[in-house]
Amino acid sequence: MQCERARELVSAYLDGELPPDDRRSVEEHLSGCRACSALAADIRSVGRSLAAAGREPMPKGLEARVRATLARAGDSELIAAPSARGVARLRYALTGAQSYLRHAAVLAVACLLTALATWWVATGVDQASLIERDVLAAHVRALLQDSPIQVASSDAHTVKPWFAGRIDFSPEVKDLAADGFPLLGGRLDYVGGRRVGAVVYKRRLHTVSVFMWPTAKPDTAPQAATRNGYSLVSWTHHGLCYWAVSDLAAGDLAQLVALL
Repeated sequence: MQCERARELVSAYLDGELPPDDRRSVEEHLSGCRACSALAADIRSVGRSLAAAGREPMPKGLEARVRATLARAGDSELIAAPSARGVARLRYALTGAQSYLRHAAVLAVACLLTALATWWVATGVDQASLIERDVLAAHVRALLQDSPIQVASSDAHTVKPWFAGRIDFSPEVKDLAADGFPLLGGRLDYVGGRRVGAVVYKRRLHTVSVFMWPTAKPDTAPQAATRNGYSLVSWTHHGLCYWAVSDLAAGDLAQLVALL
């Protein structure tokens, strides 16, 4: 099942409204897709928040009282010279109607907030998934070239200045040969609709691309993922967004991330 189809069915899945075949397909997809699983978790959280707010049922007999009041709207008792009894009945009915309308308004706002929260979560998930896909495609595309680098050097003081004037920020470049990750060089790439810097390292026979671009987001801890047999780790630090990608084992890639 594709992510787009899974996102269409996830709400019905959580509500237990899917037929058995669709339910099994969604369950299998959620077990293997981090993005869609996060969406399902957020929808569950919104549902629990709304349930915790509580619900107040419509007062018994309110509907009948309102209908009766409307039916008597043409009676002289309520129009020409309403009696104290008629006014009291009308006031009682209207008071109940106002209470019902208040509860209806609260419910409408809750539904609107749920819809907005779902849209916001889905949009955020889609954006993260697209970036992840772009980063992996850029890494694989570079490996298909004669060389995955445009400036070849193991000297950080050579690679870092090479980016000046080519991108609008200064990437972080480190010489990590002593830690088992020799620097190969760097290149420019295109991720998420913008030009980014990519610093390339080696780990035995494996190539590692570390993509960087400016971000206004606060620092975040590394988040690991796997896609099509590749390991990916993303994090933000000191105004830069980082993505490290390789066919290395997840533990080796995490070691590099810790050094960066």
